Amino acid sequence: MNLISGHNYNMNKLDVINIGAFGHSTEVLRQVADTKDVNLVALAPAYPHEDCKIFTDSPAYSKDTKIFDDYQQLLHEIKPDLAIISTRLDLIPTIAIQAANAGCHLILEKPLALDDQALCNLHNAVKQNNVNLMAMLSMRAMPHYISAKQVYDSGVIGEAVLINARKSYKWGTRPKWFNDETKYGDTIGWVGIHAFDFINFITALEFTKVAAMESNFCHTDRKACQDNCALALELSNGGHATVSIDYCRPSTAPTHGDDWIRVVGTKGILEASGVTNTCKVIEQAKPPYETKTPRPDTIYKNFFLSLLTKQRPPIKTHIPFMLTDTCLKAKASAKTGKFVNIEQDKWCF
Repeated sequence: MNLISGHNYNMNKLDVINIGAFGHSTEVLRQVADTKDVNLVALAPAYPHEDCKIFTDSPAYSKDTKIFDDYQQLLHEIKPDLAIISTRLDLIPTIAIQAANAGCHLILEKPLALDDQALCNLHNAVKQNNVNLMAMLSMRAMPHYISAKQVYDSGVIGEAVLINARKSYKWGTRPKWFNDETKYGDTIGWVGIHAFDFINFITALEFTKVAAMESNFCHTDRKACQDNCALALELSNGGHATVSIDYCRPSTAPTHGDDWIRVVGTKGILEASGVTNTCKVIEQAKPPYETKTPRPDTIYKNFFLSLLTKQRPPIKTHIPFMLTDTCLKAKASAKTGKFVNIEQDKWCF
């Protein structure tokens, strides 16, 4: 995919807007503030009564940042270079398509869409407007997964044969719309996509088949929000993966989340944990050892810099589409009780 300018694009600066007030915009805006020549020029809610003013406390906010009541008016008047969109999940593709049609590059909360047609429509808009898209897939910025990728890329454990991945969260406080499937989708899309992403990030493998089960077992105040999910996936190299997802982590646990991956290779095994921030390796010819973990990556800043310098984006644009499609196929499997095939190369640009 070739980079072109967004509307009113200037190589010397990047005018950024934020639409919505749910999700992971905070970290994106922190990296806006940390990047020279990238400026937060406006905020707007995605729907009435959404409080986008919470971001006036962000380091990216300044006296020059305008606040709109209507994001469509914002797009028309400001003509920004990049739109950050993080809001109720069902609204993301519709707003993103409007922003793409206005010439904006995109950073979107995940998943990109809650149904196949919306995902295809967004893909077409990104392709037709020749803009770049990145999703808020923050796991690939974490030191333990960066270290795991370095180990895997080195070849010391060989090619992945079997992968086990886990995502476990505390229940905490969940918005009322988590109890509406048309607005929330499902937990595989909201949480499980992270596991699909760090599997892909570490091994570069994609998915060709999925079987999934999910239910709400103990959080009946949000019955439409599944609190446990189990998946089996076929990998693009012929290997296999299992993924478990739950909202059942005790409130007394030391961290909100517990994410973990185990990659069994043809020559060894690696295990990476977010709780301990470690990556452990077992090779055939030496005792087990622990790698040195690097600093967290600044993935959003890297994206900004790629736009400013007109370089290829650091994360290929098709990846968040592929991951969202995997989530949708998993949801279909959970509803039908059958394996669902995942088409390869469908989302290429």
